Amino acid sequence: MPNRPVHFEFYSADPAASVEFFSGAFGWNFQQWDDNPYWLAFTGSDGPGIDGAVAPAPEGRGPHTLNTLTVDNLEEAIASAERAGGEAVTEVMDITGVGRWIQIREPGGNIFGLMQGYHADQPAGESPAAGN
Repeated sequence: MPNRPVHFEFYSADPAASVEFFSGAFGWNFQQWDDNPYWLAFTGSDGPGIDGAVAPAPEGRGPHTLNTLTVDNLEEAIASAERAGGEAVTEVMDITGVGRWIQIREPGGNIFGLMQGYHADQPAGESPAAGN
């Protein structure tokens, strides 16, 4: 699988205003993820593009955009990023029903996500790299 961008996140100082803006300006649809302050963004199905989300900006970081790449093996991708001069800025996070995710900072200062999605036959929380 190529290591391509598959998801964006707009971290906003006012998520409700951001959701209203993108919905009104570009016709995007949004759905809040359970009771979390996280709104999935559906940008459309015509032509190329990816979907994403809007969430509150973390304290001390301010509004920003984070793109996530899909990878086949998270541990190998982290090691490859580190060999190339990148560094992990978060711990690996298990996102129930979705996959395992981490944030990496590249040498130019940009932060991005790496996501290894779960396979249909793999229960959440079990890493294929661990032999589960």
